Amino acid sequence: MDSFFIENEVKIDLLTKAYTKESILAYASFLIEKEQPFTFVMLNLDNFTYIKDTFGSDIAHKVLNDVSGEIRDIIEEQGVFGRGGEDEFYIIFKGLTEYDSLWSVCHTILVKINELQLPEIAEQTLTLTIGLSRYPDNAETTEDLQTCAEKALYRGKTKGRNCFVIYIPEKHANIIPKDEKQRALGAMSLHSNVFRFLTANDDLRMGIITLFNFISSYFEVDHLCIQTEKKICMQKIHPLSKTKDFRYIRHDLIRSNMNKLTEVLYISDIKNLIRAHHDELYRVLAEQGISSTCFCEISYRNEVYGMLRADMTCSENETRMWRYSEMDLLLTAAKTIALILHYTGKKIDNL
Repeated sequence: MDSFFIENEVKIDLLTKAYTKESILAYASFLIEKEQPFTFVMLNLDNFTYIKDTFGSDIAHKVLNDVSGEIRDIIEEQGVFGRGGEDEFYIIFKGLTEYDSLWSVCHTILVKINELQLPEIAEQTLTLTIGLSRYPDNAETTEDLQTCAEKALYRGKTKGRNCFVIYIPEKHANIIPKDEKQRALGAMSLHSNVFRFLTANDDLRMGIITLFNFISSYFEVDHLCIQTEKKICMQKIHPLSKTKDFRYIRHDLIRSNMNKLTEVLYISDIKNLIRAHHDELYRVLAEQGISSTCFCEISYRNEVYGMLRADMTCSENETRMWRYSEMDLLLTAAKTIALILHYTGKKIDNL
């Protein structure tokens, strides 16, 4: 036990029993004062808002507690573990600053969290994004060290999440993470675009095509389409997609796996379907080279018009971690299309 924890009163997070953010930052300042090298780590649970909205606060808190326990078991005596905001955690690795050692422990954390099976959230795969900075290499104050780790974490989020980024000044110094207000304004702008594209004129088909072009480019989605019960009606294939042969997927396969509350099915890694014994859906996706997919039901009240589908064709060792904001935008698009179809009396097949 470091003398800091013997000589100082430290606070514990009531939910996870980890140290509080204030205690972690105080420990970082203590190590800097003693001129002892260390690595400052920020970890953020991906898609936690989606988990909380879908399964409720009690289940979300259990997820946080289970993730915390898993991380503590992994780092054992190597590091000091703390919790910041709702789904944000910290680790301080005293004396551990070598790249290879940090790569090894972070890789282990990601793998173990991905493999964590929690029946309360069904087949949802848990993922983390991790940002690291090192003292004295990257900064000489606790505040600056935290800023460097935040930039590395932000870079990990923009890379697609479920990864770790070790801060390198040449690559990350100019990154400016968005604050809560900027993120909110960005989300408002994206949703405004959905309505603007779909309602620009009376030609809904042209509006959908414009929307698909925008989403394909902005989010770099390999394939977007609308499916009815029998076929693909409209689609957009990104020029960089690894395959161009996208085919219809039966709706009964989708609905049997879809969250009934949100009317969304997202699969960040189709290999998870094997673990969940959904072999047929796995085979259908694998045959098309699809590694990650997201479906949103196009429905209004009791009328179902089809499915909005987004696919990714990453290589075998890559996945697309669907962001909550991306799924929210796709769901907004699906519900807006359904609303327009309802009030115009049109069908997707006739667009």
